[in-house]
Amino acid sequence: MIRWLFAGLPENIDDRLSAGFGRRGLAGIQVDAKAFASYRFVDLFKATDEYFATRENVATIESEHEEVLNTLLHGKASRWVSRRIKRSQNIAWPVGPGEEVFLPIDRFWVAGSASAQGGDRLVVRLRYSSEQDVAILEVAADTGALAEAVLRQIDDGSSERSIYRNRLLEFVVETGITDEHGNIERPGMPRLRFKAEERVEDADIVIDEQIRQILWRNVIDLHRRREILKAHRVPVRRGVLLYGPPGTGKTFACRYLCSKLPDATRIVVSGMAMLRVNAIFALARLLQPSLVIFEDVDLVFSSREINLYSSVLGDLLDQMDGLRPYEDIGFILTTNAIDRMEAAIRDRPGRISQCVYFGPPKAELRRRYLEHYLRHYETAGLDMERLVVAADGTTQAFLKEWVHRSVQIGLERGDGGLGDGLKNEDFHLAMAEMKAFSEGTTGRIIGFHVR
Repeated sequence: MIRWLFAGLPENIDDRLSAGFGRRGLAGIQVDAKAFASYRFVDLFKATDEYFATRENVATIESEHEEVLNTLLHGKASRWVSRRIKRSQNIAWPVGPGEEVFLPIDRFWVAGSASAQGGDRLVVRLRYSSEQDVAILEVAADTGALAEAVLRQIDDGSSERSIYRNRLLEFVVETGITDEHGNIERPGMPRLRFKAEERVEDADIVIDEQIRQILWRNVIDLHRRREILKAHRVPVRRGVLLYGPPGTGKTFACRYLCSKLPDATRIVVSGMAMLRVNAIFALARLLQPSLVIFEDVDLVFSSREINLYSSVLGDLLDQMDGLRPYEDIGFILTTNAIDRMEAAIRDRPGRISQCVYFGPPKAELRRRYLEHYLRHYETAGLDMERLVVAADGTTQAFLKEWVHRSVQIGLERGDGGLGDGLKNEDFHLAMAEMKAFSEGTTGRIIGFHVR
């Protein structure tokens, strides 16, 4: 049981630690230390609390110090560095979408022994270094073997009961700090954010049935039946590439897949965060079963002839090749420009197992899209066949905006209400407005593709 001790004891941290270790002193005390990504701090804090929860004669000290634990225990105090107890600052850590908890950035757990002969003596310290942007776990014990075992047990416990496990996450890199001359004072740091879960049911997504079946088999079914598949020597790591013009439903398909995998860790990566390939795959391994979604990969993983990030491209290829068949890690890549992508990614089986093209929907799918977006409105006055023909060559994003614009026009016509429902004229006006100024390449910007 953890309790507060040391009332009336010396005001220096090294003296308090010595007092906590009892009469046997510090001779022979071994210190092991390990640095972790900063987002591991909350998990490590909780795991350390849990480790000491059943022990007796445990004290906690919250006090900030620059010196490492080994120096505090064995090193001579410097006249330039104070060891006086200084209350640790508490900072906010995210623990869920819109949720946070305040924790001290430097805490010691001390399990002393009053006996002169026996009893394991431990000091565990967890601190956050803002300068290095890492969480540092330090363990001091009577033997090196004990220190190593305790550190490993806390590490394993923090992973098994992680606050990130089976959640929808976003791996981002925050903006770095530069001086007035543009020199980098501090590079952008990786951050792990919780994304709000959005339930997407089968009825909410209109998609070609063949594409649905392919995604189901290569992502959802692969995950749900992974144990029996592994038992039959089927690798459960698989890469899927979604490609096609903007606005054709690739991102929404990823949201649909994420909603179907609540018992997997889903990690969304985009933009410059993709440069941290090794950190991303380390996270995916830590929290597996996991699914990593790389959005718009052509921005970073373009053909090596034009790639500004060739070393990162090499990291991605190494990580893809390094995944073991038994590792529960899948990944989805999306791109609007498959021709710009590195051929070693898209053309080699084992890295990408399935390519799926998302294009402008054909007539029957356009009908289903319009019916889906119009399900909340009165449509008796609409000639659906004419609308389906008029929308030939459009994307899914265009169809959605077309319905919204037509409803807006219908509300104007009805003076604040739709009256007897939507009319084809509302859609004709909306189409003309949306296609205005769409000569040349600008038609693609609004999602209208002239054949």
